Amino acid sequence: MFKSSNLLDFTTLYRSGNPFKTEATVIDINSKALRPVSKIKHFKFTKEKGDMVFRYDLAENDKVYGLGGTLGGFNKRGRKYVLYATDDPNHTPDKTSLYTSYPFVMIDGEEKFAFLIDYPSEIIFDIGFTHKDVMEIRIPSNNFDFYIFNESDKLKVIKEYLTLTGAPYIPPKWAFGYQQCRWSYPDAKTVSNIAEGFRKNEMPCDAIYMDIDYMERYKVFTVDGKKFPRFKDFVGKMKKNGFKLIPIIDPGVKVEKGYDVYEDGKKKGCFCVHKDGRPFQPAVWPGFTHFPNFLEPEVRKWWGGFHKDFIDWGIEGFWNDMNEPSIFYTPQSLKDLNKTISAFDGKDAFALRALRRSMYNFSNRREYYKEFYHRMDDGRMILHHDIHNLYGFNMSRATAEAFNEFAPGRRYFLLTRSSCTGLHRFAALWTGDNASWWEHMLVQMRMMMALNMAGVFYNGADIGGFGGEIAPELLIRWMQLGAFSPLYRNHSSFATRAQEPWAFDKGSAGIMRNILKLRYAFIPYAYSEFMRSVKELKPFVSHLMFSFKGERVKDIEDQFMYGDSLMVAPVHAPGAQGRFVHLPENEWLHWNASEYNKRKMKVMEPGDYYVKCALESIPLFIKENSMIALTEPVNYIGEKETESLTVVAFVTGKASFTYYEDDGATYDFNNGDFSAIKIDIKKRGRRYDIALSLKQSDAMPLKIKDIRFEIYDGAGRLYSCQRKI
Repeated sequence: MFKSSNLLDFTTLYRSGNPFKTEATVIDINSKALRPVSKIKHFKFTKEKGDMVFRYDLAENDKVYGLGGTLGGFNKRGRKYVLYATDDPNHTPDKTSLYTSYPFVMIDGEEKFAFLIDYPSEIIFDIGFTHKDVMEIRIPSNNFDFYIFNESDKLKVIKEYLTLTGAPYIPPKWAFGYQQCRWSYPDAKTVSNIAEGFRKNEMPCDAIYMDIDYMERYKVFTVDGKKFPRFKDFVGKMKKNGFKLIPIIDPGVKVEKGYDVYEDGKKKGCFCVHKDGRPFQPAVWPGFTHFPNFLEPEVRKWWGGFHKDFIDWGIEGFWNDMNEPSIFYTPQSLKDLNKTISAFDGKDAFALRALRRSMYNFSNRREYYKEFYHRMDDGRMILHHDIHNLYGFNMSRATAEAFNEFAPGRRYFLLTRSSCTGLHRFAALWTGDNASWWEHMLVQMRMMMALNMAGVFYNGADIGGFGGEIAPELLIRWMQLGAFSPLYRNHSSFATRAQEPWAFDKGSAGIMRNILKLRYAFIPYAYSEFMRSVKELKPFVSHLMFSFKGERVKDIEDQFMYGDSLMVAPVHAPGAQGRFVHLPENEWLHWNASEYNKRKMKVMEPGDYYVKCALESIPLFIKENSMIALTEPVNYIGEKETESLTVVAFVTGKASFTYYEDDGATYDFNNGDFSAIKIDIKKRGRRYDIALSLKQSDAMPLKIKDIRFEIYDGAGRLYSCQRKI
């Protein structure tokens, strides 16, 4: 039934049939090493009308983690999940599908193991939804790879998973700064005014996004010369002022005679087609379009070539959107809808309900994805539905390959909406069109942790919510959460209330200014810990269970570790002046952070507490025998060298931390071109021994000249000193 092989340290591959090569993994499997087996460990399986159905009986206290950017709790029990990339802007709790497919799951209970399913189309997970004690997985195919990680240590599992699927993407250092986006900043004047607003209000910012209105009638790879005259000069001017411009790139190519992308793609056969070879013609923002066939390497190279001008103009990052791909309608569905509307005479209320339902379900219908094919060079015609979840993966891959060709050796910024297993090697992810709801702050925390499990270390949500009208209190609290999200991007929809940090009253603007400066003060810690996480293949933003033992921590879904030293507990309820927190195992140094340079610290024992936290503050907790590194904030990353650090440590015995620095722009660190300071602190009575171990290369000498230490002991006493480097 299956063929099996043992891989790496504790992973077993079970292969069914002849799977499509998704390139989700980076390890080649020698088919000759596969041996027939009749069972899969842990699971019972049956065939049902062409589907493969796997069943696992859940014990009462078993927990199920994973599935990346899905809704529901961090513990996935009690819901159904359909992994089929879907553009759905209404993220209500009942939705089963969103933009991504990450079928990587951990079981934590009487048995402890994990598994990954490598299959490029729909997978249905029923995890205690139909029957509370049964997990059922349905794959509508006999062709897939099923990997089982037979190991109880969760961090070892993630390391092996990332060894199998590849190390996480590393963005340029400026991407750890704040980013501002809105649908839409329609012209150069508006973008300039937004940039001026940040500098005038003394609010740090590193990037501004350009949504679809920068294009000429929404035609991809065009720039409207009337809205953005002398675009190359404009890009240079913005960069000089510390702002990177990030243009959106959608996959739909407008059907228009004389439009070079359309004409060239049509001539070279780059577009997806119907089974009879006619071009598939869905509608998206530009109207009727064609979709590139990104499965084909030559088409990816063709698509990537259109990025060259932008890269030559100084663009360092792109935003890939609508790449599920999103489909508004097709010519036939438009005809059908018009027919339904024409037939409605207003006399039948049930007919009105049917009409409303037709309108609501007009976009992104499943049948659209069964209408078109990918024509391959070897003559194969591959139905899109059968490899649907790979579309965003391969579109982003084309962009990454373009950067590697046209800006070799340089790090790039690439943000995508649709993704699947393996994309974490070359792109970042944001979680799509959320809303200005308090509930979506909790959704972001859960997704950040689950996506980190799947290797997407650099991810985030639209800060403040994309849709809806936001109140200043919600934006303040969300900006606090965002300050400790890898991607820190405020994004809102057109026709909604302005969401820039200065767009509200002066008091709110002042609070958000301090939050932004707090984010930039934390860059030395965040960047050092992110780079260490990638090196060690260990999540950067992680659930508490990865760091602490016991059952209690498994129920905590609104606190997270940000690196190894810092626990973050955002306030995510309206009107709250505090929140309950759980402090596991160690003592903790509590900092209600409102300004980066004001610290009133309190030592707290392990346990459950209600901590007061006024609107201007976010509860932060430094783990016992750990430290963080701060610096003076700047207007943008790279404005000036970081020459001074403030190390805040909580030491009752001994602690270590490594401050890391590289050029922030290339991959030269792989050749040893980086600098680091390993800081060891050991308590001796009421004093401390501080040891500094320096590492630097000729190409990357240390910039740090001095370090100020603020060291707290178990009684909360502060010891301060300063060291020259």
